[in-house]
Amino acid sequence: MYVFNLAPIEDINTEWLRSHLRQVLDDVNHGARYAVLRRGRPVAGLVPITEARALFEATRADRRYRDIQQDLKRRDEDRLRDTVAEMGRAEQRLYPEGA
Repeated sequence: MYVFNLAPIEDINTEWLRSHLRQVLDDVNHGARYAVLRRGRPVAGLVPITEARALFEATRADRRYRDIQQDLKRRDEDRLRDTVAEMGRAEQRLYPEGA
């Protein structure tokens, strides 16, 4: 079972991370979360592995759901297109041009 940590994420810069890596990894192992900044911009996140796996699984499930929804939409559009084309052909049979 995966549990999401809703605690705020602390920002750390790469310089501090380099000099305190062991401490940061111990903190992350105990549930801390960090945003790693390079020149003031976030470039990576450090989260406990259980949270990372949960995020990965949630993303994968979301992607599968989106793929299913897109496939259903595509099928509906194809059915609508086929129905409109069939109605056009039926109308031409009933009301041929020039008659």
